[in-house]
Amino acid sequence: MLFAYLFVTLHTMTEFHPLHTTLSRPQQLNNPLDYEPHPLCLLAADEVRAYLKQQTAWADEVANGKMFGVLVCEDEKGQLGFLAAYSGQIGGREDWPWFVPAVFDYLQPDGYFKQEEARISDINRQVEQIESSAERSTIIKEVTRMKDQASDEIAAYKTLMLEAKARRDAQRMAQGETAEMIRESQFQKAELRRLKKQWSERLSAAAERLKPIEAELTHLKYSRKMRSDSLQHWLFDHFMMRNTLGDFRSLTEIFADTPQGVPPSGSGECCAPKLLQFAFMNHLRPLSIAEFWQGRSPSMEIRHHDQFYTACRGKCKPILEWMLGIKDLTIDTEDMKTGELEYVSVVEGRYAVVCKPAGMLSVPGRSKQPSVESILRAKYGEAYMVHRLDMDTSGLLVVALSKEAHKHLQMQFRDHTVSKLYRAQLERPMDSPSCTIELPLRPDPMDRPRQVVDYEHGKPAKTFCVKMSGNNVLLDPRTGRTHQLRVHCAHEQGLSNPIKGDRLYGHKADRLYLHAEVLSFLDPVTENRLMFRRPAPF
Repeated sequence: MLFAYLFVTLHTMTEFHPLHTTLSRPQQLNNPLDYEPHPLCLLAADEVRAYLKQQTAWADEVANGKMFGVLVCEDEKGQLGFLAAYSGQIGGREDWPWFVPAVFDYLQPDGYFKQEEARISDINRQVEQIESSAERSTIIKEVTRMKDQASDEIAAYKTLMLEAKARRDAQRMAQGETAEMIRESQFQKAELRRLKKQWSERLSAAAERLKPIEAELTHLKYSRKMRSDSLQHWLFDHFMMRNTLGDFRSLTEIFADTPQGVPPSGSGECCAPKLLQFAFMNHLRPLSIAEFWQGRSPSMEIRHHDQFYTACRGKCKPILEWMLGIKDLTIDTEDMKTGELEYVSVVEGRYAVVCKPAGMLSVPGRSKQPSVESILRAKYGEAYMVHRLDMDTSGLLVVALSKEAHKHLQMQFRDHTVSKLYRAQLERPMDSPSCTIELPLRPDPMDRPRQVVDYEHGKPAKTFCVKMSGNNVLLDPRTGRTHQLRVHCAHEQGLSNPIKGDRLYGHKADRLYLHAEVLSFLDPVTENRLMFRRPAPF
């Protein structure tokens, strides 16, 4: 393992790029999971972009989309400079000059990883050859044809038996049952059994020819899985991350206490861990870190050219917590201005309609911060949430005050008879007068609570948008997916225009400019249509 450390510490410091500026230096490193880029990071990012313009060989790959990062730091003499990194690889390499190297360079041509990867690739080729072989294809087609033929013959004979039974039933009604009828019935049943047995034996014989081929495939696939799992474990054992105290811990050890238990694929190869690792190994003092996207937006995630993004939670959060010696890197909510809960309408025993301020939780979280549910339970004894608003979103909520009302309101939400209308302020004016957005959504398990667009596994999500004055829009969600309005506004295939103050999908501001303005539902007892409105506070 020592060679991996020496590779970094003995690396020439061509990765440390001096910054000549009078800008003030931050006193401590920002939270990589929640930040606004420091002016020094903006300056460093501009230098990275200028450098990338000179690398014409990378132009197409970067244009397809790549995350870059900068870490502003001081050397042992107090000189100001920055480090630059890219996530994963460029041109199949993790060691391009000017950027910090990989934490562990496993791509050496003659190294264990590449050799084992070649063995796994060879197994893949064997699997593909067997699966596409003429012999296997012929047997599978023959078995399929025989199954179809057996099904047709058996079905035809069953039809014949039904017709014969109908004829016997008619005769039985006219002249009573005869011995001949009984013999015919018994014969046909026996013949059906013989027909099924005959086809079963023929199909078994054909399947026997396929057994050795499938057995070989099963063996190869098992061997491939074992080798892949072993190689992945080997890789994570060799990613040794250094913390601020100079201690080392492997990715396997770092993720052992996390809910997933094992490192996700690609762990340790993002910008933030690479930058901090190089800084710690070379006695540089980190001052400010930031990551930004270059190139086209990906089809699933929300990533826009030149925009800054926080480190991901699934892959990077446990690593960064270890490296920085922080028990729990969380989003800072101390600056959130939580107002009082406004009671719009209360019918005891049925429901309460409240206007939630931005910054208040709908339901209790890990913090001791009051929530809509906890406040109502303390006031009325019973309170059952039937829908929620994001903490950063303000606006109307209906809360059931009895189990019966809860059941009734739940059915209304399930049947999509509840109407909701939101007002939002975008980062810039909406282009068209109105539009309908349909982008299926699912959670990103590697970066919760973010949602991604996924046409294969996502749940349908539909939003109708209407342009208002200035940057304002009205949003009518026809489904109720998590972060639906935020993603539909920010995603390139949606409005490509984040809601102002959206720290997850756009840019941080004094608040998230999203407000649930109108709410309409049926009274759980009278079933009269009720409508409530509270204008947006922006």
